[in-house]
Amino acid sequence: MVNDTTTITSDLVHSVDEFRRADAQFARRLAAVRAPNDTDRVAMRFIADAPADAPATPGDLAGHLSVSTAAITSVIRRLQERGQIVVAPHPADARSKVLRPSLRDINSPADELTRRIEAIADEFTPEQTDVVSRFLRRLTEEIADLP
Repeated sequence: MVNDTTTITSDLVHSVDEFRRADAQFARRLAAVRAPNDTDRVAMRFIADAPADAPATPGDLAGHLSVSTAAITSVIRRLQERGQIVVAPHPADARSKVLRPSLRDINSPADELTRRIEAIADEFTPEQTDVVSRFLRRLTEEIADLP
């Protein structure tokens, strides 16, 4: 007979597998629409998450992605060409630029997913959220440690 702990673990492993499949399918659909790579997706999230009073700069983005400022030029160019970001002069530093998400990108499928994730998160109590967050952090750590 299988005990309750084994059943719960098995259900959790199955749920993670289902999530991974759905995430991979979503990534393929998103790629077909916008053709982003993982770097572009991380860059967009960083730019979108920057506060309005302190928008991301190319230097900030390069630091976040751990790439050279020269390499960040290609990332910014791709995002601009797809209409995902607007590059504007920095209001306080004429030598720098600021990066902001375009209005078009605010309505992108990726941002729709973020809105849906936030709605689902609202269904959980703070205690449940802590448990789920701890699980996801540990899962992320394990995936990051894989060769």
